[in-house]
Amino acid sequence: MSSPGAPTKLLLAGYSDPEATALIDSVDAVINPDNYTLNYTINYKNTNEQGAVAPTQIFSSMESGNFDLELMVDGTGVIPIPGGLTVDAYIAKVMNIAYNYQGVDHRPNYLRISWGNTSFTGVCKNISIKYTLFNTSGAALRALIKLTVIESVAFATKIKESGVSSPDLTHVRTVLAGDTLPLMTYRIYGEPGYYMEVARVNGLNSIHDIKPGDGLYFPPLKK
Repeated sequence: MSSPGAPTKLLLAGYSDPEATALIDSVDAVINPDNYTLNYTINYKNTNEQGAVAPTQIFSSMESGNFDLELMVDGTGVIPIPGGLTVDAYIAKVMNIAYNYQGVDHRPNYLRISWGNTSFTGVCKNISIKYTLFNTSGAALRALIKLTVIESVAFATKIKESGVSSPDLTHVRTVLAGDTLPLMTYRIYGEPGYYMEVARVNGLNSIHDIKPGDGLYFPPLKK
C-alpha cells in the first residue's frame, strides 16, 4: 500500500463486462505519461441553401470520446518493469489486456484507464508498438506503446443516467433460462425477424452467444 502523497502509476485494466466490474487482468505503467489527449467530436449537417453566404449547422450526433495515450517501456534496468517482466513480456501483457481476442467472451476486453482523478472506460480502437532500443542480441530494451481507447458506456449505465425517460433506452432485457434471441425479439417487437439486427447491435458473433443472466439491448427499429 502506498503512503499518502506517494506517486501512483497509471493503471490499464481489462474487464469482461461493459460496466467494468469483472476484472480480467491489469498492468501498471512502467513510466507515467507526461501527457494524454482526450478527443471529442460533434457532427453537424449543413443546410446548403442556394446562394447562402454560409450554411446553418444543424446538430446531427455526438461521437464517442477517444483517449490517446503513449506508454514508454524501458528494460535497461534504470526503472524496473512491474513484475520483473522483460520489455517483450510487458508488451505481450498489455496486448492481451487491451487488444487480443478473448475466446470466452468472443471479443477483446473492455478497458478502464485510471490515474489520479482520471477514469476512462472504453474499448481499444488502435494500438501500435515502436521499438527504439535493442541489446547486441536483438532483444528489445525500450519501446513506445501508442494506445487509442474509444469511450463505451454500458446500456444499464445509460438507462440509469437518463432516468429511463428516453424510449431509445428502455428495451434492456435479462436473458432467462430457456430464452432464445428470436424469442426475446418476438416479445419486444411482436415478430422474431429482427434477431440478426439485435445480435449485431449487441456485438454477438452468433445468435447462440447468450446465456442466462446476460443483459441485451433491444433498440428501436424501423419496421
